[in-house]
Amino acid sequence: MKKSRMLFVSPLLFLFSLLAYSQTTHIVDVSNFQFTPANLSVSVGDTVEWINQGGFHSVVADNNSFTSGAASTSAWSYKFVFNTAGNFPYYCSIHGGPNGQGMSGSITVQNTTGVLHNNLTANNFELKQNYPNPFNPSTNISFSLPAPGHVKLDLFNFLGKKIATLINMDESKGIYNFQFEASSINGGLPSGIYFYRLDETTTKGNFTQIKKMVLLK
Repeated sequence: MKKSRMLFVSPLLFLFSLLAYSQTTHIVDVSNFQFTPANLSVSVGDTVEWINQGGFHSVVADNNSFTSGAASTSAWSYKFVFNTAGNFPYYCSIHGGPNGQGMSGSITVQNTTGVLHNNLTANNFELKQNYPNPFNPSTNISFSLPAPGHVKLDLFNFLGKKIATLINMDESKGIYNFQFEASSINGGLPSGIYFYRLDETTTKGNFTQIKKMVLLK
């Protein structure tokens, strides 16, 4: 029988450990002259990644605390870690402006409270069931990437026809949360059963999994 051992960890070091493993990356799609989701709530220490598939866009904070740089028509991604609680509005320098003008959005950063999730080290491949499910109009899709690699997330209808590619990027190791907006696809998806498939290619191997979600209006 193995003997249990107790280790003393200072409260400050323990807090830093929790924060290090509690970071999540939230993805914002930049397309069709809008940010999706436009309003996103995250926790302190989380990362927000904006992914532009090729439109002439940029990301600029109203208070200039973060920016993706000059607008570009090339496909790009931009990441920013939010370490301070508060509300952070932003806009596209070409198609929007401060205070919610045109193409704009906001990030609400909240202090972490309650029990932290236990599976935050991203040691394994995992695709979680979207939540809520059924949903209307948005739902969250979370997945884990245990090593740097390429991530692709596709959406299919009930007949197995691909409707859209939601994510198609190289990413670093971590846990990711994608907020899917049904209204952002083809002018809005009708009620029905849909499938989402995750394909990950990393140095630790390849992973593919499909899950079902239901849109109810």
